[in-house]
Amino acid sequence: MKDSISSEHILRTITACLPETDNIPGLEALEFTLSAKGERGGTGSPILDVYFPHEFYARWFRQHGHVEGFEYAAHLAFGSDLCIKYHQKSRERKNSASVPGTPLKKEDGAAPTALLSEIRREEYSFDSFISGQKNELAVSTIINMLSDLERGVLSYNPLLLRGLPGTGKSHLLHATAARLRSIPSLAEQGRIYVLSSSDFAGLFRQSPARREAGRAMLRGCAALCLDDTQQLVRSPQAQEELADLIDVLIAKKRPVLCACSYLSPRQRAELAGADAADTVSEEQLAPALLSRLRKGMVLDLTEADLDVRMRYARHMLQELNLNTDNETPLLLARRCGQIRHLHGVILRMHAFFRHTGTMPDEQDLEGFFRASGSRDTLTPEAVMSLVATHYGFTSRDLRGKKRDSPLVEARQVAMYLCRELLGESYPSLGRIFGGKDHSTVMHAVKKIREIQVRNKDMHILITELTQRCLNRI
Repeated sequence: MKDSISSEHILRTITACLPETDNIPGLEALEFTLSAKGERGGTGSPILDVYFPHEFYARWFRQHGHVEGFEYAAHLAFGSDLCIKYHQKSRERKNSASVPGTPLKKEDGAAPTALLSEIRREEYSFDSFISGQKNELAVSTIINMLSDLERGVLSYNPLLLRGLPGTGKSHLLHATAARLRSIPSLAEQGRIYVLSSSDFAGLFRQSPARREAGRAMLRGCAALCLDDTQQLVRSPQAQEELADLIDVLIAKKRPVLCACSYLSPRQRAELAGADAADTVSEEQLAPALLSRLRKGMVLDLTEADLDVRMRYARHMLQELNLNTDNETPLLLARRCGQIRHLHGVILRMHAFFRHTGTMPDEQDLEGFFRASGSRDTLTPEAVMSLVATHYGFTSRDLRGKKRDSPLVEARQVAMYLCRELLGESYPSLGRIFGGKDHSTVMHAVKKIREIQVRNKDMHILITELTQRCLNRI
């Protein structure tokens, strides 16, 4: 390996090793130097230094998923023990770019740490994962496993994260990978790979020589993190390769983490027609692979509840400096059942604000909800509006503090219907109805339930309002 190999030659060599179906745009904007010097002063492993024009380019490269494909091709080109370091290209280096193979000097001012690793830590971390009480066990288990690894003990292997789309599996997988990279004893054993299922399957759709190189590269890794494992359903060969790879890595005591979408029988039964046929899930994987994935630690992630979505909305609105009233996070959380939908709506709010200088009104938000894929389902707001109209009040009246007798009855009826039809928790309903204490909601629900037993008119009214609410679904 010669230090004088040109950046252009390195680029051509890596490009030639890319899978035929893959095209990574923007590689020509990068510069490369290749050195045979060891990463820590002479281990013999070659080092590939990659220089990005600026930080935003590195961020774009990472966010569009080009890192794994690039690293796969680079390891095929220069060996599985290749060490890849990422840097931001300084102005001094840009001016000297005409000198092929010039190594980055300390005085050039480039950051000595890997720029993409910093971006990974910024995007995915356990601190930025809003788990909620239902998912605390999964997060705690992963953190404990990482603590054990730092002491040289591998507690669970493999570890399977499963749940519906949008429950945070990918976030936790990448956060775990970032922590794995910070464990010196593990990093010394080899590369830590984070691959999508399509990247993994693509390794074994190449020529026999390339398949063998990819197989050797993965078997020599220090840890494997595989996302969207359920997508391997469409590739029997990739499933066989993964099953064999898990056996090899477990024997070497190397961590294997997989994230996989999972549908319970009830959830699958609720899907109809094309949706049911197009939705792949963990239980559809080959038995040989499924038994290996399930023999370690299986952590189930549940969908974000109202409290988690509301905390996420409040956090994101603050991060984007969007000044809203106190009810907006709750409205967003109510109308967006998934974190991904919620994220998309808030991004649209931010784009709207940057374009107009004003916050979107209710009509604009309705458009954002439809664009995000949020369904028009029965909500507490809809129930509140229907009951308020029947009694001659407004939703604002029901959320207020006035205690006129007819208004109190309307408020209690609305609370009762929200509890019975939507299953909302008492604390959640207290917030929806203007910050009432949960005990107030409990009293209202109990009172309306008891009145129906002895008052025929109230029973008829509740039956009528219930039907009208259900007709809105």
